[in-house]
Formats: sequence, structure tokens, C-alpha cells
Amino acid sequence: MPASKHKSRKKKAGKKRQVGAPPGYLVVDPNVPSATMRLMAFNKKELVEKEISRIDEISAFIDKWDVTWVDIVGTQDVGTIEKVGDLLGLHKLALEDVVHGGQRAKTEEYKDTVFVIVKTVTYNEILETDQISIFLGKKFVVTFHDRGAEMLKPVVERIQHPSGRIRQNPPDYLMYAIIDAVVDSYFPILETLGETLDLMEDEVLEKPESGIINRIHEIKRGLLSFRRAVWPLRDAINLLVRDPSSMISDYTDTYLRDCYDHTTRVIELVENYREVTSDLMSVYLSSISNKMNEIMKVLTIIATIFIPLSFVVGLYGMNFNPEASPLNMPELNWYMGYPFVWAIMLTMTGGLLLYFRKRRWIG
Repeated sequence: MPASKHKSRKKKAGKKRQVGAPPGYLVVDPNVPSATMRLMAFNKKELVEKEISRIDEISAFIDKWDVTWVDIVGTQDVGTIEKVGDLLGLHKLALEDVVHGGQRAKTEEYKDTVFVIVKTVTYNEILETDQISIFLGKKFVVTFHDRGAEMLKPVVERIQHPSGRIRQNPPDYLMYAIIDAVVDSYFPILETLGETLDLMEDEVLEKPESGIINRIHEIKRGLLSFRRAVWPLRDAINLLVRDPSSMISDYTDTYLRDCYDHTTRVIELVENYREVTSDLMSVYLSSISNKMNEIMKVLTIIATIFIPLSFVVGLYGMNFNPEASPLNMPELNWYMGYPFVWAIMLTMTGGLLLYFRKRRWIG
């Protein structure tokens, strides 16, 4: 099912909609690489797992097996997507949402299928989102995505165990397992972000540097994208719980409610971390302001100490001739005149320092 992890950080924007095109209209681009398809068909006792290249192979498995999961990587291969849609009766509007990526998470119910979009989140210094489109039919589940979704690997492993719940239940439970795997993949990312914010908090308090503000902004933007991905997903899952389709059993509905609770917890964590980033920015600005105040205080103290000293030095630098008048700087003829001036300056400096300490301007 899941292919190797895509190394590029650039997200495929998808083919642009044509202005004035009818709903559900898909444009085939012959230059787009072909999609890869992988199939898992199973019942309580048997399992078939294989890569397929022909669309018509799918119908043979659906007719024979209790549950068939078709995982398609490559949402820009419109030709393949249309053929799969025609074979399984997938609605054109839903297929349009598959091709044009960047949709918000949602749930739509059509005649014989339930269509769910879930948003995946990856974090490798930069937080990115993508989407997995899920179609639930009476005997099949079809997923579309652009990258090999790492979070689907645990679902594949669970299917490979004959005693697992997925093998014992109809396709609606497989749909739940995929959604739950995506929601569970949020928690390690949030844990990483939480640890990063803790380190940043220590750094802001101990040694605030100009570069950290850019990292805080980056995380804040990532959390905003995270929020945009998860908030609609909670509503989509809630719709499945509140207005369950005839294809979703009461057994699966119980697990969907648990998945809804996990999504709510994720949203709460995201909101908490967004508040932490805002607080970190405030703490950073306060730390910079306090640091500047300390620098200004030191400079002011130094300037204040040297102002009277400069006065004394400037006074005795006038060099009035004491021989012309006894009033012209008689200290110049004193035997202890020079030490006397130094004693005055040191006394003034010590007195100012004691005064500053008494007022608690210095420690």
C-alpha cells in the first residue's frame, strides 16, 4: 500500500480548474506520470495483496472477496481516476475533489458510496499538509493520495494478521482504521512540536537571540496549517457519528466516536501550542526590552559617574595663572594638590555608587 516517503517538500498544487467548466469536469493531461495501484482483498481466512496495472482486475476481486482495498498513489493521473470511478460508480463531484488537491476535510454521502477527505500532516523542520481521499462502498474501500502515506503502514500490518478486527469486519471498519491511523499520526508531531517549544522557552529566557523569532514564526504558521487541517476533520467525523450512513454499522460507529474524541484532543493541543507560541513571542520581546533596559541602565550609571568627574577635570584644566592672582586656582601650588583632586573624584564615585545601591539601581 504505502510507497516510499516522498523527499520533496514541495506540495503538488494539482491541475487548475478551468473557468466555466461544468461540475465534475476533469481534464486529462497526457504528460502526468501514471498512478500506481495496489490492492488488498481479504476475508476472515484469506488475503491477497498485489500491485495491479489494469482497472478491470478490480471488479473481479470485489465480486469474490468480502473486502477489497484499492490504494492509488497519484491524483493527477485523471485517466486512471476516471476509469476507477466509472467501474465502481464513484460520483464525478467527488472525483473532482480528488484531482484538485487542497480540499478541506469533509464527509459526503452519495447513492452507494460514502466519500471522506482526511488531511495528513508531516513535519520535518517544515510542517506540511496533504490529503487522502477515501471512498467507502458496500464491498470496497478506495483511497487516493499523492504520496506514499507512512501512516497507512500500520493498517496494512493489521490486515496481514488474520485475527485482527479489520479482517473480521466489513469495509466500514477499514475506512475507520484509515481515518484513525491518520489521526494517530498527529500525536507524534505534536509531541515533537511541544518539545521544540520547551527548548525555545528556555532559550528565550536564558539567551534570546534575533534568529529565534523566525523559528517561532515558522512554528506558528505550521500550527495554523495544522489547525486548518484538523478542525474540519472533527466536523467530518462528527457527521459520520451523528448521521451514520446505512453502510456504517453500529459497531464501527462506536469506534468513530472514539476517533472523534482523539480529534478533539488534537485540536486542544494545537490551540494550546498556538497560545504558547504567542506567549513565547511576548516573552522574547520582553526579554529583549529588559536586556536593552539593563544596557541603558549600565550606560546611564557610567555616564552619571563620569559627569562630575568630567566637571572636576575640566575645572582644573582651565589653567588660570595662580601668580597673577591668589584667587586663580591656588590648588595648583599645593604640595598635595594632585592627590587631593584624586581623593575628591574617588569620593564622588564611591558616594554615587552607594547612592545607586541604596536606591537598588544596581545589585
